[in-house]
Amino acid sequence: MNPAQARQRMETLRAELRRHDEAYYRKATPEITDFEYDVLKTELADLEARFPDFTDAASPTQTVGDDRAPGFVEVAHRQRMLSLDNTYNEAEVRAFHARLARLLETDDLRYTVEPKIDGLAVSLTYEAGRLVRAVTRGKGDRGDDVTANVRTIRTLPHALHGAAPNAVEIRGEIYLSAAEFERINAGRAAEGEALYANPRNLAAGTIKQLDTGEVARRKLEIVLYGLGYCEPQTVRSQTELHEQLKAWRLPVVEKLWRVRGIDETWAAIRELDALRRTFAYGTDGAVVKLDDMARQRDLGDTAKAPRWAIAYKFKPDTARTRLRAITIQVGKTGILSPVAELEPVLLAGSTISRATLHNEDEIRRKDIRVGDLVEIEKAGEVIPAVLRSFPEERLAGAAEFDLFALVGGKCPVCGTGIARLEVADEEARGVAWKCQNYDCRAQRTGRLGFFCSRRALAIDGLGDVVAAKLVELELVKDPPDLYDVRVETLATLNLGTVEEPRIFGEKNAAKIVAAREAAKALPLEKWLYALSVPDVGESTARELGRRHRSFAELEESGLLRAVVRKAELLARRELEAPASRKNPAKSEGDKARRKELCAQLDAEIAGLDAGVLAGAPADIGPVVAASVLEFFAGEAGRRLLAKLGALGIDPQGTMAAAGVFTGKTFVLTGTLPALKREEAEQKIQAAGGKVSGSVSKKTSYVLAGADAGSKLEKARALGVAVIDEAELLRLLAGA
Repeated sequence: MNPAQARQRMETLRAELRRHDEAYYRKATPEITDFEYDVLKTELADLEARFPDFTDAASPTQTVGDDRAPGFVEVAHRQRMLSLDNTYNEAEVRAFHARLARLLETDDLRYTVEPKIDGLAVSLTYEAGRLVRAVTRGKGDRGDDVTANVRTIRTLPHALHGAAPNAVEIRGEIYLSAAEFERINAGRAAEGEALYANPRNLAAGTIKQLDTGEVARRKLEIVLYGLGYCEPQTVRSQTELHEQLKAWRLPVVEKLWRVRGIDETWAAIRELDALRRTFAYGTDGAVVKLDDMARQRDLGDTAKAPRWAIAYKFKPDTARTRLRAITIQVGKTGILSPVAELEPVLLAGSTISRATLHNEDEIRRKDIRVGDLVEIEKAGEVIPAVLRSFPEERLAGAAEFDLFALVGGKCPVCGTGIARLEVADEEARGVAWKCQNYDCRAQRTGRLGFFCSRRALAIDGLGDVVAAKLVELELVKDPPDLYDVRVETLATLNLGTVEEPRIFGEKNAAKIVAAREAAKALPLEKWLYALSVPDVGESTARELGRRHRSFAELEESGLLRAVVRKAELLARRELEAPASRKNPAKSEGDKARRKELCAQLDAEIAGLDAGVLAGAPADIGPVVAASVLEFFAGEAGRRLLAKLGALGIDPQGTMAAAGVFTGKTFVLTGTLPALKREEAEQKIQAAGGKVSGSVSKKTSYVLAGADAGSKLEKARALGVAVIDEAELLRLLAGA
């Protein structure tokens, strides 16, 4: 390769690596495996070594991947937060030891070996023993302040136990357990939504959510293992640090090996590989660290990684099998999801016969075709995923996957035409095909199952199998029809076959009847969410329920119409702006006309903001507003409301009964002495108040408990009233 070719290849590799860094660190949607990424980076590093004239300080080989995202305050780390160099074989681990032995002039070195958690790196700052800040790695010197989100992690103490330094940065990894990941994906499957790819991506996406309530619902976990800035210095080795973290009662790795020399190090790595599947978190490697911190300081760091540590990446559990077919499932929203039907194969202790393929674009990108020999792995050691196909071993005539052609352009369940749409969720990126028939049997089944789910009306006992049977027998078309199904009919449902009947039974039927009656008393927000109104999630349903007294008021909502109107005005203003580049003015007279028009548009927008839109939450944007209005104006929405009216079901919004906190916004921080956070939020909302995740000048009260951190400081700086639990209860009693 001549210098010109090398320079061109280096520029290509840098651009490709930056694109993958953006997908992995900022969007939490990686397009290639860690190994594939490291192959590209190694090639670039080799070229930079061979052609030093073309080196670049901003090269991905010289910088830490940047995870900063819009909407968060940037905070400087007191001590830079680096990443680790990766290695994939024993020879490279031994070369790491040989390099350290040469630099330190001794072969007698002690190391620690610990699990490499597949999560999101974070740095926690404790001052005088109290948690004051949590910051992502960012670009190494600065990261995003995610303190509010990290405080929702139930296993993380907000105060260190026992004696603590004046200030200490403790590094660790935020992750999502396998059980929680499966729970979240089960809920999305029930709603007909795209499944998340793996726990790491979802954990990374979750910690960057702006809604702390949604973060709390996803139940993140954390493991701590590293030290940044510490004053005064209290530990002398990695082993002592591990013991100190435990003494502070912080969550740590289950097992840490202290070894001497490279042979014991490699043996510990092998032992960890055998144990790692028993851990609660995904473990994709082993981290080897020089134990002595004084020697660590002697060795120092490169631009992006410490010289005294290395990560050995385990080979993922993979297997090869034949892709028999690609089948299509239809969810409650009508999304068509491709599923890989495989020749059964044993993988990580389980027999795998099916795997998620996410969407059509992903299948085409990986060039996966029916009949192919494919490699599968337990993605994040939880769900099976198809990694790749082997085109060189492809059977003759294997066609490129085309979902539209596969189903003949029609829903495989009801035969209605399908349409292509974008999936906006960054954590489940891609495109999708959707059945256009709201009354499709698959959608009806999905909606009924979701209607009864714990997150909706909590009608226990009516799962997917019962829902499918009720729809199949045409006993239920819309979820409210469940109230017309007699207890005798439910009791005699045959969930099996004629040859092998499985009768639902009187006891189970009675449970459903009791639960559906209890659900009648639930508020508007629960019913709005349970009825699967398009584009309305839990947080949006909650906000709509707070601002409308009933479905009748929501149907004619002035708030929603104002949101849509404002979006129309803003779009027109952008088009008519005198300096518009997309639509340039034709003359000075045209500019003057536009200026006058824009002044009129600005006045109408200001009127909306000061009037009906005052205090409107970000959850209710123009897409949501238009979707809700369109749904209730359409046949399906009118039919649902008519059925609820006939049943005498008229759920009330939380604003229906004004309370002492009507119009007030609260922010909660710290641990309350008696009330759980959810209980305090419920009491505030029941009294007409709103709970927010961040402090601003518009905040009415900050409810502070023990270990309150940056929110309390910000409240004092802004002059926001701070109350404790006793004051909250006194105000409520006065209502």
